[in-house]
Amino acid sequence: MAILDGQRLTQKRFLLDYRFWLHVTGWSAFFAAPLILPIPIFEHLPEYYVNYLFITRVIINLILVGIFYLNLLRLTPKLLLNRSLIQFLLYLAVLFSMMILLDNLLLRNIKNDLQMYFSDIVENDLFFRDLNENTIFTSPQFFANLIMFALIILSSSLWAVLTDRMRQQEFSQQMLYEKTSAELAVLRLQISPHFLFNTLNNIRWLTRIKSDLAETSVMELSEILRYMLFQVTHHQVNLHDEIMYLKRYVNLQKLRIHPKAEIDISCVGDHQDVRIEPLLFMPFVENAFKFGLHPDHSPKISIYLSVKDYELLFRCKNQCFELANDEEITGTGQGLLNVKKRLELHYPQTHTLTINHDEHFFSVELKLSLKHE
Repeated sequence: MAILDGQRLTQKRFLLDYRFWLHVTGWSAFFAAPLILPIPIFEHLPEYYVNYLFITRVIINLILVGIFYLNLLRLTPKLLLNRSLIQFLLYLAVLFSMMILLDNLLLRNIKNDLQMYFSDIVENDLFFRDLNENTIFTSPQFFANLIMFALIILSSSLWAVLTDRMRQQEFSQQMLYEKTSAELAVLRLQISPHFLFNTLNNIRWLTRIKSDLAETSVMELSEILRYMLFQVTHHQVNLHDEIMYLKRYVNLQKLRIHPKAEIDISCVGDHQDVRIEPLLFMPFVENAFKFGLHPDHSPKISIYLSVKDYELLFRCKNQCFELANDEEITGTGQGLLNVKKRLELHYPQTHTLTINHDEHFFSVELKLSLKHE
């Protein structure tokens, strides 16, 4: 059984599924930027100085890459997400100071040479005026590194937070799925004792009078049990099999109800190649027979299912009779709640469930957008 519906998670998991290529693309653009948009001042420098400055920039960029992944994998998940803000900021201050000091040391080797080379060419240029400064923390180079460092920290922190939120959402979704799957397993195995008891009694009565319906009823019950215990273990089932299951259930229920009861089950449309979640309709049909029957009245139960233009329509309607105090409808609430959870999980924003209840009738209408094989 699939853990999660792929179409529902495509957008949520895009960054996780393609993070390798996103990293490669991002860093390629990061390192290629100086080549695509070269600094104009490099045109005045000899090749030796250009190569040296380029290598210096590559070293600083590699350090920024290391800071990016250190923050992505350790600092933000361990400190920021755990609300250790002061410790997080201290680590960032240390990292930034080390990067600035290294950048200054690398440039110091050619600082004097560059001053002499450009002393008569670009005396008023901001970049070369910076080379004459003795304090690195007041230079434009410092602010350029500060901006790069801030962008690296911001992007890696946002990535870490987004990844953490997506994993939490995926975990919650999986927990909901497992809970719903467990409820479905219980639903499969929770065959109503009264239904089995009454069906077996009816079959025993048919056997005593040697009715031809006895063998048919045994086969119907056998198919119901086989379907519930084995076939619905799949993630989805064929709609035709689900309909046959409902019809067998209705046929067995007819053995014990008023002979003048009006039980109508109608299925129209092409449902051979349609697959749905198993046992979606069963709680509604069970409730119809459980609470829509009366020993002194001929009940009316109507079940309708149609498939047209990739849309499935299911209706179930039954009469309502007064119940004794000890016959409160205690199971319907939980049963309907379980169905709603499964619909939200497997058919988000593609289903409409309408339930109407008045003094005389209880009706359910379910519309689903279908997926074909």
